[in-house]
Parts: sequence; C-alpha cells; structure tokens
Amino acid sequence: MRTLRSTPARPALLVRLLLRMYPAAWRERYGVEVASLLAASPPSARQAWDLARGALDARLHTDAVGVPAGLRLAMAGPPATPPRASGYGAVASTPIGELSRRTFMRRVVGAGAALLSLEFLAGTLAFLWPQIREGVGATLRLGTLADIRVAEPGFAGGVPYSFTPARIFLVNVPAAQAMARGETITVPEPSATELLALWRKCPHLGCQVPEPCDDVRRFQCRCHGSTFNIVGEKMKVGPASRGMDRFPVSIDTAGVVIVDTSQRIAGPPAGTAASITFDDGRPFEATCFPV
Repeated sequence: MRTLRSTPARPALLVRLLLRMYPAAWRERYGVEVASLLAASPPSARQAWDLARGALDARLHTDAVGVPAGLRLAMAGPPATPPRASGYGAVASTPIGELSRRTFMRRVVGAGAALLSLEFLAGTLAFLWPQIREGVGATLRLGTLADIRVAEPGFAGGVPYSFTPARIFLVNVPAAQAMARGETITVPEPSATELLALWRKCPHLGCQVPEPCDDVRRFQCRCHGSTFNIVGEKMKVGPASRGMDRFPVSIDTAGVVIVDTSQRIAGPPAGTAASITFDDGRPFEATCFPV
C-alpha cells in the first residue's frame, strides 16, 4: 500500500483539494503560507486529517478560525498576510471576525426598519384596542342619588333620569310605579334593587325611545309605535317582540350608582295583559299617540 509521500503528484492534488475545502476568507489569510509549507513538506496522514477537520470547523465557525493545530507547530512564526489586490476593480476583503462597512450599514438599516415596524405595530394595536369610557360597553358611574336628584329634580317622585352617555333611563321603581298609577309618593333613597336601567334603544329596529308621555305615563317609540309601561314591559301596541332591554345597577360603598352597560339583559317577552307584572291601571292598548 502506497503512502501519501510515494507519488509527488498525489500530495499536491490532495493539498489543493484540502485547501479548496476552506472558506475564501481563510484561504486569503492562510492559504499561501499553508500551501508553501505543504509543498515543501507533503502532509502526513495526521496532518491531512487535521486539515479536513479544520475545513469543517472553518465552515461552521466563520467568526474566528485559525490554522489547524496539527500544522500550527510546523509553521515558523505568525501567519503572514498576503498582499491584497489594489487598483481599479479590486475588492478589499474583511479579516475574519470583523464587519465590513457594507455589512455594518445593512445591519443598522435593518435594525432601524425593525424598530420602526415595531413602533408602528404597537401604535396600531393601541389605536384599535377598545378604550370604552362611555356608551354601551362601559361601566359607568352616574353619581350619588343626591347628584341624580340635582340633575333630575323629579327623580324622587318617579320621573326617570335620562343619562345621555349610556342612553339609558334610570327608573326609581317604587316612585315611578306610583306616579304611573296617578299616585304621589317620594322615594329619595331607593336601594340598588329598586333601581332599573332601561336601554333607550327600541328592541324593534333600534330607534331611540323618548321620555314617558304625560297622558298615560308610558314609553312609546315614535318610529313604529311600540309601547312600554314605566318599567319597560311591552304593551299591546307596536311591533317590538319584547320589552325594553336593561343593564345591571349597583351602588358602591361611597353611595355612587353604577350601571354596567357591558351586560345587556334582554327585556321580557311581549305577551298579554295577564302576563304584565305591573298594572298601571290603564287599558293594555293605551298609547301616548295613535298609531
């Protein structure tokens, strides 16, 4: 069996093949010196193995790669850097582990574009994210009962308080029922269970329901005539299929009335005169205006 030293042409071919396995940057920096060394002294089997293994390592780790350990001892002094081409059309190479100006600028531009994209995405999400502070979907603080009586002086006597930001009627149920029956009582401090928040959106097609009329003390939608009693139950007249929708009402420890418009409660289904829970003493078909 012939060794690597037996035929002069074979080591030279082997050296070229081994050096071609290395990246171009490595060959530019070390190739001339290693080739000269191996031309003077053909590589042993161990050195050939070191060169092949070093080529694989150079391909995997391009940031800091040197001469394989098996050849480093055979090389006298630090590796010489061959002169670089100059003149028109010559391209200057970058030492291993350093960044060229072009690569640096590309990374700076890429980082800037990524930062701008992130800011744009964050701004878009902040703009689109719902920030509900009023209207349907928010938890609204109407104020104390004293504040409500100031805003609507008739509230203690049964007049519903119209709270525009939520489009609701806040009904003082015991006083409002007495008023609808033609009685006069005053309930200045109703409890949370005695308060009813009726949504002013008509269940039929969404028209805004006006305040109760003076004649029969009922709500009647002006669009199609749907009529509701003072607690929002659907009366005979009108196409609505249910009573007025409502929202939960609570009173906190500071006495502030809170209406949660994120939890809509569907109004009671329309029925007959016998199914109405509150009888205001007027005919089932009575309306504020003729339909």
